Amino acid sequence: MDELIDELSWDVPLRLFGGVHYLELAGIEPYALSGEWEDFRAALESRREFLARFVREQAVQTNEVQRCYALLPAFLLLAGEHGAAALDLVELGPAAGLNLLWDRYAYRYRAGRWGSSELALTGVEYAPVPREVLEQRVRVRRRLGIDLNPVDVTSDHGARLLHAFIWPGRVERTQRLKKAIAILRREPPTLVRGDYVELLPAVLGERDQQALTVVFQTASTGYIGPERRAELRSLLEDAGREGPLGWVSTRAVEEREEDRHDSYELEVALWPGGERRFLLRCDFHGNWLRWRGDGSRRVEGEGGNREVPPDVVLGGAEATSEEEGGSRGKPGFPRGSEPQASDQ
Repeated sequence: MDELIDELSWDVPLRLFGGVHYLELAGIEPYALSGEWEDFRAALESRREFLARFVREQAVQTNEVQRCYALLPAFLLLAGEHGAAALDLVELGPAAGLNLLWDRYAYRYRAGRWGSSELALTGVEYAPVPREVLEQRVRVRRRLGIDLNPVDVTSDHGARLLHAFIWPGRVERTQRLKKAIAILRREPPTLVRGDYVELLPAVLGERDQQALTVVFQTASTGYIGPERRAELRSLLEDAGREGPLGWVSTRAVEEREEDRHDSYELEVALWPGGERRFLLRCDFHGNWLRWRGDGSRRVEGEGGNREVPPDVVLGGAEATSEEEGGSRGKPGFPRGSEPQASDQ
């Protein structure tokens, strides 16, 4: 084992197991995860060089699409408050960019359904999303993700890499990922390789004032440290003074309002103003949520949280001809920078 691991950290076991699972999925070590220790050890010994490099170089990648179940109400709320018919999206740390496609998925909440898709997301609502939020219609014009190491799931390697970090037996997550990848491959988002704290000011400086640009992230800022998070907050404030801007984010430790460590606090902000509001609490993978109700400035419509028949679609994404593929209709790039697919 010492030959595989240079330095022990919290995610090394995940990287190692992910590497072995990758070999199994590729058909290189088909019995590595049979449940027999001898099969697992044989894979470690015979693929020592590959696994040592995988553990050393490959970060854990999940890109959990189920998180969109908690993200959707936040996007709809901001669109409604701003009166925006169209959104331009910028995701920080998107991995493969699957959550940039949230409007291409369908959702089922206690108050009704939103959208239509072969991939339908549902979960548990301990306090339900208001019906009037789900009635909001919006279209996404542009999608941009900034990541140090974006994953290209249009390739077999990239798709296999995401599957490798879903452990055997998690059938629902595996099927959800397969459907999301198929949807992405029809019209991939634009992914840029780089440090998002460094690149974001130029991206926002070129944003289109005809649509509301919403910057969002889940979990990513938890890995960049307090100083970098403060820098990110500052540059968002600066950009918000220049024009309309939305923000959706899971909170890091020092940003939390409640002393809980079993779930995320999801905040939203809308400029002008930029007040950061605790909108809902959700499971780390988006399997449940609890709407707080005090995170909204203003919600149009009537009806509260009354139940509606499950076959009623309250809102959805509107079709647009402005977005046709990942490399067109960009919300703005740093000058001299071009979108790059991952070579990992």
